[in-house]
Amino acid sequence: MSYSHQAPEVYPPPPSAAYPPPGQYVAPPPAGYPMRDAPPNPQNPPPVETKSRGDGFWKGCCAALCCCCVLDACF
Repeated sequence: MSYSHQAPEVYPPPPSAAYPPPGQYVAPPPAGYPMRDAPPNPQNPPPVETKSRGDGFWKGCCAALCCCCVLDACF
């Protein structure tokens, strides 16, 4: 016995038209997003400067912990 069963075509073939179809608006990519067709940006971005913020974070954590302990002892 020979079976000549062909699987049905699930997806239609891709359209031959260029993307995007004419008449439809396509939003531009976000600023700074690399583009395939565009030349690289000749400007070098300025170096990022970081500043030390000190130990304010740890002081705040200790103050919050002490506050919780005091409130727990009082109530």
